[in-house]
Amino acid sequence: MFSQFGAIFIFDFDKNQSKEFVFEHTKFIDIYNDLDNLYLSIKEQIELDNELFETFSFFDQSKYSIENLSKQTSDLFWYQLVGNILLQLSHNQLDKNEMIDLCRQYYQDNLKYLKIIDEFEHEYYSNKVIQWFLKRSFPYKMIKKALQIKDINQLIRLRYFISDLLQSFSNQFHNTIEYEYENFIVYRGMKLSKEQIEEFRKNQGKLLVSNGFLTATQSHSNALNFAKKSIKQTDVIPAILEIECKSKDFHKNILFTDRNKSKDQSNQDDVLFNLHVTFYLDKVELNENIFYIKLRISNEGLNILEKYIEDTRQQIEDLDIELIFAHLMLDMGQWDQSQKYFERLLIDSNNKKQAWRQYSLGQIHRLKGEWIIARQYYDCAYAQMMNPNQMCIKESAQILSDIGELLYIEGKFEEAINFHEQALQIRRKYYSSDHPHIANSLRNIGDIFHKKDRYDEAFVYFQEALTILEKYYKSFHPDIAKCMSSIGYYFREQRNYDKSLESHQRSLTIYEKCYPTDHVSIALTLNDIADSLGRQDKNNEALNVHCRALQMHKKFIQYDHIDMSKYFCTLGHIYSGQGHYDMALESYQQSLAVLKKSFFSGHIDIICLLHNIGVVLNILEKFDDAMIFHRQALTMEEEYYPSFQAKIAQTFIWIGHVLRNQEKYEEALDHYKQTLVMQKNYYPLGHVNIAFTLQNIGAILSEQGKYDEALEFYQQATIVLEKHGLHNRCDIAFNLMGFGNILCNQEKLDEAIDYYQRALQIQKDYYDHSDHPNLADTINNIGNLLCRQKKYDEAMKFYKEALRIQEKNYPNGHIKIAITLNNIGHVLINQTKYDESLDYYQQAYSILVKLGSYYPLDQLQIAFNLSYISDVLHLQKKYQEAVEYQQRALSIREKCLPSTHKQIITSCIKISRSLCSQKKYIDALEFQQRALSIEEKIEPINHTNIVDRLCEIGKNFFDQEKYDEALEFFQQALTIIETSDPFNHGYNATLLNSIGKILKQQQKYDEALTFKNRALKIRETHFPSNHQHIASTLNDRALNIRETHLPSTYEQIARHINGIGLIHDEQEKYNEARQYYQRALDITEKFNASAYDDIAVLLSNISLTFQRQGDYVKAFDFRNRSLKIRETHLSSNHLQIADGLNELGHILLAQKKIRPSSLFL
Repeated sequence: MFSQFGAIFIFDFDKNQSKEFVFEHTKFIDIYNDLDNLYLSIKEQIELDNELFETFSFFDQSKYSIENLSKQTSDLFWYQLVGNILLQLSHNQLDKNEMIDLCRQYYQDNLKYLKIIDEFEHEYYSNKVIQWFLKRSFPYKMIKKALQIKDINQLIRLRYFISDLLQSFSNQFHNTIEYEYENFIVYRGMKLSKEQIEEFRKNQGKLLVSNGFLTATQSHSNALNFAKKSIKQTDVIPAILEIECKSKDFHKNILFTDRNKSKDQSNQDDVLFNLHVTFYLDKVELNENIFYIKLRISNEGLNILEKYIEDTRQQIEDLDIELIFAHLMLDMGQWDQSQKYFERLLIDSNNKKQAWRQYSLGQIHRLKGEWIIARQYYDCAYAQMMNPNQMCIKESAQILSDIGELLYIEGKFEEAINFHEQALQIRRKYYSSDHPHIANSLRNIGDIFHKKDRYDEAFVYFQEALTILEKYYKSFHPDIAKCMSSIGYYFREQRNYDKSLESHQRSLTIYEKCYPTDHVSIALTLNDIADSLGRQDKNNEALNVHCRALQMHKKFIQYDHIDMSKYFCTLGHIYSGQGHYDMALESYQQSLAVLKKSFFSGHIDIICLLHNIGVVLNILEKFDDAMIFHRQALTMEEEYYPSFQAKIAQTFIWIGHVLRNQEKYEEALDHYKQTLVMQKNYYPLGHVNIAFTLQNIGAILSEQGKYDEALEFYQQATIVLEKHGLHNRCDIAFNLMGFGNILCNQEKLDEAIDYYQRALQIQKDYYDHSDHPNLADTINNIGNLLCRQKKYDEAMKFYKEALRIQEKNYPNGHIKIAITLNNIGHVLINQTKYDESLDYYQQAYSILVKLGSYYPLDQLQIAFNLSYISDVLHLQKKYQEAVEYQQRALSIREKCLPSTHKQIITSCIKISRSLCSQKKYIDALEFQQRALSIEEKIEPINHTNIVDRLCEIGKNFFDQEKYDEALEFFQQALTIIETSDPFNHGYNATLLNSIGKILKQQQKYDEALTFKNRALKIRETHFPSNHQHIASTLNDRALNIRETHLPSTYEQIARHINGIGLIHDEQEKYNEARQYYQRALDITEKFNASAYDDIAVLLSNISLTFQRQGDYVKAFDFRNRSLKIRETHLSSNHLQIADGLNELGHILLAQKKIRPSSLFL
C-alpha cells in the first residue's frame, strides 16, 4: 500500500487527534493541523525530492552488436534522441511566447511563480540559461517533470529554453581548457530505496542514462553532506554517484557552471551533464554505511544509437530522425503523445515525408481502435505514394499491409487477404526472399487462414515466416514475438496447450526484453498465457496472470477500448473452468458490450461471444435462452461468413448440445450428423474436430439405448484421434471414457472400469504423474462405477484419492471437493454408516457456503447438499429435521429454477416421504399433489413418473385407512400403465397386487383374489425365475382364501401371514415384513395364546426388523419379551434362552452399551 506515493502527509481537521493518532509508515512525514505548515512541509519535501532523488534507466549493451534493434524500445534511445529533436525545431519569439503562455497556465494559482515568469519574459536572454536553470524553480521543475515522464509535447512547448540549455554544451568548450590533460571525478549525493540500490547492483557492467539533466559537484564533502542529510522518511539509504570524467568526454557532454560553488556546502550543481550522456556502471560498493555507485562516461551509447537508427532504416528506408523518434514513441506505447507529435510534424513536411506521417497517424488510430480515421490516413498516405510525380511503389507495400491488418481487425477477411497478397507481391519484387517484410506478409496471410479454421495451411505460413525472421534477426525482435503469438493460437486450436503456452511465453520473453515493463504487447501476451493456463485447468494460476495483465493494460488503455474485450473473454473462460458460470456469463456479456461499440453487428468476434454466452446458458439449464444466442450467431455466420463452414459446423454442435440437454435426442442427432457432413467436406484429409462430432453422435445413440451403433461411432472417433489428435493425449483418454460410459449403460461395469483405468493411465502419463486435478475427475468416475457394483470399500479408496488430489490443488476449497465429499457420503449411506455420512455431507455443505452462494448454480449445489443431509436424517428416523433440511433445499430450488423443474418434484417427494413417516398424511398429501401436478405439466408423455406420483398418493390414503380414495388412485395408475405401457409387466403386476391388498382391507375378498390372480399370472408368464414375487403372490392368495373360507383355522392363518412376512424380510422390505409379523402376533395372542413358542418366534422376528433398521430400543424390547416367554416355559439351560441372551447382547453392543451387554454374552 502507498507504493506509488513519494511521501505521506496527514492533516488533522479536528485539531485534537494528532497526539492520540498513531500512524507508522516508512514514507510518513508528519501530522498537521495548520494548512500553512502543511503547505510549507510539502514544499520543502518537493525541494528535497528535486535535490536528493534522481531516476535512471539501464541498458544491457552486451548483445546489441548482434541483435537487430529496430522496433526495440529503450529510454537510452529516447534520451539520446530527444535533444536532437528539440534542436531541429524553430527558436524564435513566437516559441518563447508559447512557452510563457504554457507556464502561466501551469502556475496560474501561484503568484510567486507568476512573478518569476513575468521577470523571465522581460529579462531572459540565451546567455543566462544556466543561471535560470539552476534557480530550480521556473522552468526547471516543468522541464524535469516532463523529462521524467517523457512528455515530448510538453518539452516541445518548452523548447525555447531547452534549446538554449542544449546549445550551452557546445558553446562552453573554453570551460574545459584547464582540464584538457586531466581526468577527474565528480560526485552526486542522493537518497535511494533498497529496491533502487538492488537495481544498481543487478546492473553492474551495464549502461545507464539519467532521466534528465544530471548535476554533480567536484566536492566529495558536498555530495556526502547531501547523502547524509537528515530526512523523516525511513525507507531510503544514502548513496553517492562517483563519476569518472576524462578530458575527451567534455565537449557537448559536460558543462561547468559559471557559479563555482564547490566550496558552498549547500549545492552540488557546479557540473551539468547533457541529456544524451551515457554512463557505464562499473560497480557498487558500501563504505562507512554509504553506497558508492561508480560510473564513467561511455561512448558506447552513441554507437548503440547509431545501430538503432541504421536497423530502423532497414525497415523503412530514408527515415529522418524526427520520424525515427516518433516511431520509437509509438513502439513504446505512447500513442497519444506520438499522435500529437505526428500531427505537429504533418503541418510542415514535403510530399514524401507527409505520406509517412499520414501513414504513421493511421497506425496510431488503428492501435487506438479508431479504424475509420485510421483508414482515412492510410488512404491519404497511399494516394501520396502513388502520385505520378513521386511513385513509391516499394514503400506502398507497407501501407497495403497495414490496410490489410485493419480489415482483418474489422472482420473483413476476403478484402484483407487481397491487400496482403498485393503487399506480398510488391515485397517479393523489391526485397530479397529472406527480408522480414515478406515474413510479416506471410504471417498476416496465415492469420486469415487461421480465422477460417484452415489451421494446417495457416501453420505453413507461420513456419515460413518464422524461419525468415529468425534468420534475419538472429535473436530477439518484436516481429518474432508476433509470429510466435500466431503459432501459439495455432497450437491452442490443435488442443496442444503445452506448445501454445510455450509459444506465448517465448513472445513474452521477447517483448519484456524489447519494450517497457507495462507495454500493451506485454499485457496482451500475459492475457494469452492466462488463456493457455486456463485451458490446462490451471485456473488459479491463470487468474493471477490475468489480473496482472489487466492491471497493466488499464494504465494506458481506456475501459471501452476494443482490447478490453479480450481480457473479459479470457476471464470468462477462467471462471467457466472454475465452475463459476454466472461470473463467466457476466464477463462474456461485458466483452460483448465492448465489441458492439466498435464492430459491426455481424463481426466474427461478436459471433464467438454469442456462442460463449450460449454455452454457459446451456450449462445453467437456461436452454431456451441458450438456443436464442446460438441461432442468432448462426444467422450472422450464414449471412456474413458463408464460406466459414467449419465455424458453422461448430454452431450446429452447440445447438445439438442444447437439444440433447432438453432430451430432444432426434433433433440433436440430426444437428450432429449435419455437422459431420460439413466437417468432412471442409477437412477432406481429416481433423480432430471430426472425432469430437463422432463422439457426440455416439453419446446420443447410447442414451437412446442403441449401444452397438454408439460403439461404432466411438471406434471411428478413435481412428481419427490416432491420426489427428496425438497432440493432446487427454482427448484419447476422453474417448476411452466414452466407451466406458456406453458399457456402463449396458451394465457391463467391469469392462467400463477397465476403459476408465486405461484412460486414467493415459492422463497420468500426459500430466507426468503429477497430481493434476483432471486425474481426480477420472478417479471419481471409477469410484462411481465401483459404487454401482456395491464394492463400497474399493469405491471409498478411489474417492479418498480423488479428495487428496483436489485438496492439494484447491487449498482454498472448490466445488469439486464438495462433490467428492458427497460421493464419500453416498458410500457411507450404503454401508449404513449414517453418522459418518452426515459428517461428510456437512463438510461439503460448509465448503459450498464458504465459496459463496451469490449465483444460482452455486445455490443449486447447496440445495443438493441440503437434500443429501435430509436423506441421512430420514434414514436415522429424524423425520422432522429431514423435512426442515429438504424444505431449505426446496426454497433454493424455487428461487433459482423454473416452477416446473424436476428438482422441485424431487424435493416435494422427499418432504412427503418424511411427513408420512411422522403420520402427517394431510401435510404430505399437499406435496404429493404438487409433485403430480408438475409431472403432468412437464412430462405428459412420461407416464411412468405420473404413475409413481399416483401410487404415492394412493399409499398415503391407504395408510390413513381411506381405502376408497386409495383404490381410486391405484386404479388410475393401473389404467395409465395398461394403456400407455402395456409391456411394463413388472409395474403392472405390482399395481394389481396393491389393488388386491386394498380390496382385501375392504373385505372384498373375491375381487382381491381376482387381482392377485392376475398379478400371479403376469409374474408366472413373464418372470418365471422371480420366485420371491411369485411366492409372495401365492401366499397372499392363500391368505385371502383362508381368511374368507376358513376363518376358524387361526393357527394356520397366523403361520401363513408370518410366511409372507419372511418373504418381505428377505426382500429387505422391513416395514412390510413387520406389518405381517404383527398381524400374525395379534391373531396368535387372541386365538391361540398358549402357543408360546409361536409368539416368541414372532416377537423375535419383529425385533430383527427393528434391529436391521437401526432402531435398537424397540429391537431390545421385542427381543426381551421373547426371552421372558422362553424363560417361563423352558429350562434355564435351554439353547433358545442362550440364543436370546446372545441376541440381546448384540443389540446392546450395537448401541455401544458395552457393559450391560456383557451380562448376556
